[in-house]
Amino acid sequence: MYTENISRSGVLIAWRGVDAELPVPSAGQIVTVKIELPADHGFGQKCIHCQGTVMRIGNSEENYPLIALRVNYMDFRSFHDRIRAFEAMRPAASSWMA
Repeated sequence: MYTENISRSGVLIAWRGVDAELPVPSAGQIVTVKIELPADHGFGQKCIHCQGTVMRIGNSEENYPLIALRVNYMDFRSFHDRIRAFEAMRPAASSWMA
């Protein structure tokens, strides 16, 4: 996926996967996305953690879905710290299965 346009109150996302087709959300569904920002050597790489409601679904000229989100909240976070935290998580099943 990639961001076509972003503002304080909305995000337009080109909804296409690299290897496989992604399921398209429906209108009214709440979606959480992380938008990778360009790296700044003074601050490191950041991302925008964004939750929004799907307001509109359309098609691009290349025939992939364009998803318009109305932003519910937006937060700036460190990109690499979140990835490392996710990679460090153990699957819940392994903690109680022998």
